[in-house]
Amino acid sequence: MRTPCSGAGRYAAGMRVLLIAVGSRGDVQPLVALGIGLRDAGHEVTLCSTPDFGDMVSGHGLGFAAIGISATEVMDSELGRTWLGHSSHNPFVELHRFREIVKTWGVLIADDLAALVGRHDLIVSGLLTATAAQALAESSGARHAIALLAPYEPTRAGWASLQPAAPEAWSRRNLASGSFGAWFLAGVVRLPGVRVRELLGLPREGRRRVRRLFRETPTLLGFSPAVVPPPADWPAGHTATGYWVLDSGSWRDPDLEEFLDAGEPPVYVGFGSMSAHDADDTVAAVVTALARTGRRGLISSGGAGLGGRSLPDDVRVVGSVPHDRLFPRCAAVIHHGGAGTTAAALLAGVPQGVVAHIGDQPFWGRRVAELGVAAAPIRRHQLTADSLTAMITEATDPARAGRAAALGEQLRAEDGVARAVAQLTETVA
Repeated sequence: MRTPCSGAGRYAAGMRVLLIAVGSRGDVQPLVALGIGLRDAGHEVTLCSTPDFGDMVSGHGLGFAAIGISATEVMDSELGRTWLGHSSHNPFVELHRFREIVKTWGVLIADDLAALVGRHDLIVSGLLTATAAQALAESSGARHAIALLAPYEPTRAGWASLQPAAPEAWSRRNLASGSFGAWFLAGVVRLPGVRVRELLGLPREGRRRVRRLFRETPTLLGFSPAVVPPPADWPAGHTATGYWVLDSGSWRDPDLEEFLDAGEPPVYVGFGSMSAHDADDTVAAVVTALARTGRRGLISSGGAGLGGRSLPDDVRVVGSVPHDRLFPRCAAVIHHGGAGTTAAALLAGVPQGVVAHIGDQPFWGRRVAELGVAAAPIRRHQLTADSLTAMITEATDPARAGRAAALGEQLRAEDGVARAVAQLTETVA
């Protein structure tokens, strides 16, 4: 086992970098983009994720290490579908179900992660794998950095994505509510590291140590400072780099292109990997809202399996379609508020509306509305034909569309991957 040597410039010949990314495609794809940037900078990159994403990772020329079971299998389990599809009514029920998901999943990946110890100079983890990655780093002498797609650190500015209250200008209330969310989150995200630390012979860690880990570990934030301006009370090591964008390449769908060319830009409606107990009613509400607003539509089947019924000629169901190719051709994007989909709509320069289900989605819905590029957000249980009609009408207002186009142009001029790679290089120098 080669151990990183000490001294400045020790990685001049290139690092062995391990990126750990788990979750849905929106959680993994930005890390693939970051991995490509690191590889092009001369480093040896391995991305560790669930088996679902092996082909995508390998197809972009990165090493792949599989952990645990399929993310789709977890999401399609009874607990996963209940969490993804029914949690917007009660945040406390949502948090409890999230804890059970992480507890179950953490056990499944522990052995695979522990087997990676000592193979890398730098480990870059996500939110849910940070404690496990820290254990690998402590055991081998590697460096550890965290890569997040949403802000979680409490701040008086109100930018903590698990903060239940709407932000005020600058208040202790924001800090208190954000701290409550961060304290609970620390109790959840420590779970994947518990077994890894046990396997590596390291002492257990409590919530206080986990909170210290997130405050003190160098952290890359994969979103634009134009979208979430860095507040003065963020930890010094937190850097908003801009988005980590993966080009989908030469994708084509002649049937879909024919539909797009046949009329005005459609409104896209899709909720990503979120499940639903009322898929038929949801599709009916979407079709009604599109008809009321006089808009053509694209409905993404997604994790909810939307579709499966007779639709008007001006409404089409689509499967997995690269957002960077599709969204620029849409009049608006109505979605669940996942960090990846929110970023794709912002970069496309089209207005949006968020129907938030769980997690950081309410934050992103609130934030894009505050920027004036989206309709007022709603929660999943508030989705009706009436509420969706109002959302589409508000989202497609010409003034809002103009602001979205201007912000999209600004965001596309950033190079988030290059800034993140430079930051990581500085971190380990």
